[in-house]
Amino acid sequence: MMRRASRHALILLLLAWMPLAAEVKRVVIIKLDGVPEEVLERELSRVDPITHKSTLPWMDRIFAQGGTRLDNFYVRAISLSTPSWSLLDTGQHLEIHGNAEFDRYTGHVYDYMNFFPFYLSYARKHKVDMPGVEVLDEQRIPLLIDRFPYPATYQSFQLYQRGVRWKTLQDALPNHFSRGFRELLDEWTIGFDLGSTVEEQTERELIAKLSDPSVQYLDYFTGDFDHVAHAASDIASQRLALQRIDALMGRVWTAIQASPLSTQTVLVAVSDHGMNTEPGVYSQGYNLLHFFNSRAGGAHHVLTNRHPLDEFKLRGLDPFVSEVVTSSEDSLYLKGEGDDYPTALLDLDGNERASVYLRNSTFNTLHILLKEINGPGVDSGIRRASIAAFVHVIDSHRSEWHATLQQVSEEVDALRRGIEERHASVELEPKKWTKEQRDLGLDKAALRLAVQLDSWRDQERTYSAYARSLSKLLTLEPDDFNRHKFSAEEMIPKRAMGDPNSVHNLENYVVGPAAGGFVLAPDGSLDLARSFARIDYPPILASLSVRNNVQAGVGPRPIDFLAMTIPMAAFQFAPGDAPTEDPIWLYAGEEKQVLILSRANDLRYMPIRALHQDATGAVHFESTSFGPGLPLRFFEDENLAVQGGREAWLNSWHSEAQWLSATHQTAYSDGIVALREQFLPPAVAPHNDGADNALLARFNQRRRRLAEPDFLIFSNDHWNFNVRNFNPGGNHGSFLRASTHAVLLFAGGVDTGVPRHQQVQQPYDSLSFVPTILDLMDMHAEAAKLPGRPIQEVLPGKSTVSSANVTH
Repeated sequence: MMRRASRHALILLLLAWMPLAAEVKRVVIIKLDGVPEEVLERELSRVDPITHKSTLPWMDRIFAQGGTRLDNFYVRAISLSTPSWSLLDTGQHLEIHGNAEFDRYTGHVYDYMNFFPFYLSYARKHKVDMPGVEVLDEQRIPLLIDRFPYPATYQSFQLYQRGVRWKTLQDALPNHFSRGFRELLDEWTIGFDLGSTVEEQTERELIAKLSDPSVQYLDYFTGDFDHVAHAASDIASQRLALQRIDALMGRVWTAIQASPLSTQTVLVAVSDHGMNTEPGVYSQGYNLLHFFNSRAGGAHHVLTNRHPLDEFKLRGLDPFVSEVVTSSEDSLYLKGEGDDYPTALLDLDGNERASVYLRNSTFNTLHILLKEINGPGVDSGIRRASIAAFVHVIDSHRSEWHATLQQVSEEVDALRRGIEERHASVELEPKKWTKEQRDLGLDKAALRLAVQLDSWRDQERTYSAYARSLSKLLTLEPDDFNRHKFSAEEMIPKRAMGDPNSVHNLENYVVGPAAGGFVLAPDGSLDLARSFARIDYPPILASLSVRNNVQAGVGPRPIDFLAMTIPMAAFQFAPGDAPTEDPIWLYAGEEKQVLILSRANDLRYMPIRALHQDATGAVHFESTSFGPGLPLRFFEDENLAVQGGREAWLNSWHSEAQWLSATHQTAYSDGIVALREQFLPPAVAPHNDGADNALLARFNQRRRRLAEPDFLIFSNDHWNFNVRNFNPGGNHGSFLRASTHAVLLFAGGVDTGVPRHQQVQQPYDSLSFVPTILDLMDMHAEAAKLPGRPIQEVLPGKSTVSSANVTH
């Protein structure tokens, strides 16, 4: 009997260790905008003095006690909503790098965060998806929701939204406006709050959908915490916001338990980024728009996608604005021409960082020369020298501009042929759709083709205009100026920034004619060095400081460092240091600089000083030793987890996983990996056979590259650049751990195999999210095609007891 009992016990033990067949038929994702892991953990662990339970009782029950939570989940890029949700919604490397982007050749604004124009255009059947979805579709990147049949999904209102459910809005509005006249009048005075009403209706619909076993994917987005935390840093306000989320979790979880698929449903809570919020600290704002408007900053006419704070009057309330020009009264050569010729584009929505697009310095030079050539009463010698200089500048760029013109012309020709084919196919689509067809989403699929056709027509028009200007520059002869008076618009298209500026351009950026006017060299040619006013941007920006520093805990310098890529061809590296991607240059001062080098999946963090680029394009710098104050500050951070000497470790190549493991607890967490993700070049979208498809894929890649800024500016701790409304509470957008440390929680029914009461210490980033969901849903082939590593500790069959990185 004892022997038989021992055998039974052994069998039971073996069964307990064997992977059990798990089955997940549905996933419900609650998307929490801006919720930091530290704040969630603080409130989970707090015991309410009245209930003697966690401050967040439902999340404690569902996830802390009944599920799995990741203690170290990070944004794998800049901590902004649009790029962060792109990673979480696709599982693919970034194609969208900011909350707003600008096309350098055409001036087109990608305003990813503005819902109002989208809703209006959708109602008029001019749009079907949010702008970010359109960009991802052009790059052939599917969303997670696209991996499920259209009738088997339910999607809430969010950044990467397909279509609009008007019924949700119709059902929400009667609930919102079923009040007395006086109450409505009061609300009109302070502003209608439709967001919560729509969220409540969305929740009702989601819960109703849970009763339908055919629905496999549901999500619900809430921006409640993000809005509160931007405005207030006090614990009480943040606690109330999280408690509202906690109550939502309880209602959804209760509905899941009552649904037909309760045992086979996984509930996931995920946030896109954290929030740099600290009780008692007021986030200070620095106005970069005013800097670039000023004479010291280049006297630029600056275009932003929102009205700045000092213009926040009635016109500032216009929700349909995506282009606002703030002209400079100090402009040295473009006074009164700001609307036609903005020379700086800023994306400031991200608070702790700004994207800066400056018009190519060569375009500025040509524009200034053209004004001098056309100016009344100009000295004949100066005019001849200016014409010669104009042609000389063109000659110095002739090779690259000719290649650009040839390639763009090929791509636009392919686009024209695509427009003809698409027009014919759109004409064949039904004019009316049956209910069955609408339920399958066929009407929306057809509308997408028509919307893309309109977009192609606009691209053909604007890129053709840019190509015509470039062609005129390349065919220009000196004698042409004596036969024709060329306007600036003929040579330099309005609102075009031209090609990105090189480091040499930024160090010698032309902002106007010299104070004393044009100067001739002894040989009668124009002295280019003395005829133009120039700015060396990196040191000026890095040294910006405020005089009135009102908080002892916040330093006087708003800028932490600048970041940009430099082409590999500009360098001469030793064989062991040669990268396979363009190096990323981080600049915090002449003595405090870093190059981030990449080859395959390995990265190196190289300290340097005094990097400069000469007129030939060659980059020169001096290697230096590690020390405090370098960008990302890894060397002095006590939480850097490396074996052996930190200088030796930092000075070597390591894989992305090794860097994440070593740095995730530091002040800049996964900064080095995130910077690489942020600056990855755009991929060529997969395309079918055929020359035109290849050309269109190349064209889309070009447009993605042209949407990249010249450089990024990152703020120092507790500073922000949000010129529309300097958020006094918390902010995000940097690589600081407070901003990158996000939330990821899993809980599942008994058949899902999701471990209970598990905390995972192993660090993961946001590329791991989608493959984990796909693996849970038994979509392993699709998960294997993605670049991220699935979170093994969550997947059924993983023995969590044997993992050193998991605690219970």
